[in-house]
Amino acid sequence: MENIKEKNLLSLAIPIFFELLLIMIVGNIDTIMLGYYSDKAVGAVGGINQILTIQNMIFGFINLATSIICAQFLGANVKEKINELITVAISLNTVLSVVMGGVFLIFWKYILIKMKLPLELINLGESYIKLVGGLCIFQAITLTCSAIQKSHGNTQLALYVNVGVNILNIIGNGIFIFGWFGVPVLGVLGVGISTVFSRGIGCIAAVIFLKKSCSFRFKLEYLKRFPKDILKKMVVIGVPAAGENFAWNMGQLLIMTMINTMGTDSIVARTYLMLISGFALTFSIALGQGTAIQVGHLVGAKKVEEAYAKGLKSLKISMGLSLIVIVTIVIFRTSIISLFTKDKQVIEIALAVFPIMIFLEVGRVLNILLVNSLHAAGDIKYPMILGISSIFLVAVPFSNILGVKLEIGLVGIWIANALDEWCRGIGVLIRWKSKKWQDKRLV
Repeated sequence: MENIKEKNLLSLAIPIFFELLLIMIVGNIDTIMLGYYSDKAVGAVGGINQILTIQNMIFGFINLATSIICAQFLGANVKEKINELITVAISLNTVLSVVMGGVFLIFWKYILIKMKLPLELINLGESYIKLVGGLCIFQAITLTCSAIQKSHGNTQLALYVNVGVNILNIIGNGIFIFGWFGVPVLGVLGVGISTVFSRGIGCIAAVIFLKKSCSFRFKLEYLKRFPKDILKKMVVIGVPAAGENFAWNMGQLLIMTMINTMGTDSIVARTYLMLISGFALTFSIALGQGTAIQVGHLVGAKKVEEAYAKGLKSLKISMGLSLIVIVTIVIFRTSIISLFTKDKQVIEIALAVFPIMIFLEVGRVLNILLVNSLHAAGDIKYPMILGISSIFLVAVPFSNILGVKLEIGLVGIWIANALDEWCRGIGVLIRWKSKKWQDKRLV
């Protein structure tokens, strides 16, 4: 507990930022490197990665619950329950990943058709979705280990794992895209092989680190006696949070189907824009998770007023830092987008969207940081109701009105998403200041 209290926000958030950035890169390095192979391959993988985020969202509901419960157990100094919690979390995500992998292997074509992905992109992406989606078990276990490490304040260990994963993935992509060492160029198939192999190695490393740093030992006896108390806490936290994340991803899929009707250039531009804005988003998430670690420990120790002040202080710091990051990106937008593509039509579409990013990302950090803080305090239902309402009353309908009906295209899509982030951000700020979350602690 003292160790977490002594750490400031940035000392927790910076390793988390680089870890999340590397997680994002390992998914998007495929997109970046495929840009040198084919823009159509980029469109295919970009569209598929939108679907694959759903698997991470499902794993995330277990991981979110695990990290919140673990942080409060540590804050309350109830360490004997932590080993049981870790065993249950890893087991649940392993089972979920096997089921989801089967779904991607069997129904891959149906899924991509329903997304309205152009036929030429569907054919290009078949091997990628089967490999990366079908073998998602490696990602499931790695993300679970990462969530547990961060709850303990061990934010650097997850970073080391992802550095190794990215190095392996870059080397593998180079081999299969550029034919390094005389290996045949396999394009999208090779990228899928490289991604799965690097994640498999990362999974093994993550489990080894978890055993050493958290003194974890997998014990079947925890599962045999049915861990009712742990599962109940996971459901109380995880199901509402999963509902919120599922709604957001479903909303983004609906929006993606709108973008898919705008043509291949818009699909490709959107893929690059999401990759670039993902950098700012990752920074916001890191600040939110760093704050959540501190808030969770303080709430577990019954220091709710200190947690309240910590949340507001972190919000001011985070919004300022986020603004600096996104303004820098917008200033250098032409140079940045030119790193990914030389297609003039794609560049023109993308450049029109960049100024909207400032409005979107500042609202997003307000939303993400306070939602994470409310979750860490055990207040789950309010953010869920607010999030689901805003997604389907603001983001989706306004994307259709502005992007499709008024034919503003991607600019309209980004404006609609910015309105959604600000509506949710203001809502959670009101909730945090009301202090109604202070009686929601779990341990």
